[in-house]
Amino acid sequence: MYKNLWNEIAGTICRLELRGEMGYVLETYTGFKVKSFVVTSQEIFTNEKATDLTITFYANDGYTEELKFTIDYSEFVDELRVGPGSNKWGFGVIDAYFLSDRKKQSLVMSLSEDVVVGQEIVVLGSGSKNNLSLYHGIVTGKYVDNGVIKIQHDIAIDCSFAGAPIIDPQSHKIIGVLSVNEDPVALTYKQINELSDNNILRLKSVSEKLVVDDIDIVQVLQVGQQQIKHLSKVLYNSAKVKGLDGCEIKGLATFLESSDYIEKRVSRFAVKSLSFQVE
Repeated sequence: MYKNLWNEIAGTICRLELRGEMGYVLETYTGFKVKSFVVTSQEIFTNEKATDLTITFYANDGYTEELKFTIDYSEFVDELRVGPGSNKWGFGVIDAYFLSDRKKQSLVMSLSEDVVVGQEIVVLGSGSKNNLSLYHGIVTGKYVDNGVIKIQHDIAIDCSFAGAPIIDPQSHKIIGVLSVNEDPVALTYKQINELSDNNILRLKSVSEKLVVDDIDIVQVLQVGQQQIKHLSKVLYNSAKVKGLDGCEIKGLATFLESSDYIEKRVSRFAVKSLSFQVE
C-alpha cells in the first residue's frame, strides 16, 4: 500500500529552501503541487533575511533532483504569492502556473468526509538530508484554533515538514496540511535567536576595543553569539517534533476556489530572476 502511494505521490512533493546573503540556508519547508499551485507553510513569506528561494522536486527514488529552480525572494513574494502572506489556516499558496509543462503531476484534495480520530494517515515531506521521506501514523485528536479545525497526530517529524500534506492512504487524497505551531522547541529556538541578535547588536555598539593579550574581547563575544545561533539552528532543524499539527483541507479548498485571489494572478513572464537548474 505505502509503496504504491509513494510512487503515485512522491513526484508532487517539493523542498523549499530560503537562503541568506552568504548563501546559508535559513529555513527549509515542504510543499506539494495542487492543480497549478504549490502549497506550503505561510511562514515562507515572512523571512526578512532571505535573499532567494530554491524549490526542488525529486525523482521517485526520493533523492535525485528532477526539477529545480531558484528565484529572488522579493520577486517570489511579490509575483508568485497568491493571497496574503498569512492566514488563520497556516498554509501559503504559490502560483506555479509556469510549471505546467514541466510538472504535470498534482495531488487531489479530499472533500467528501471529515477527518476522524483514530484513522490512519501518511505524511510525505522533505527531510533533513535533502531528500523526501514518508511517515505513517494515526490521527490522535482534533481541536479548534481560531475557528480552524486542527489535526493532532502521533508522527515524529522534523521542522522542515511544515507545509507537508497529510494524506489518506486509502484514497491517496490530501486531508490536511501541516503547519508551524508554537511548540516548546520552536519557542526556545526563537528566544535564543532573539537574545543572541540583541547581544550582537549591543556588542557592535561598543565604540572602543577591549584588547587583552592581543585578543579583541568584543570580537570573541560576537563570534560566540553567532556560534550559539548556529548550534540552536542545527538542533532545531534536527529535532523530531510532534508539534506540527495539521489543519483540515476545507480551508485550502475554499481559498483556492476564491475568485478574489485567482483573478489577481499575473503573467509569470514578469518574473525576471527565475532560473531552472536541472533539465
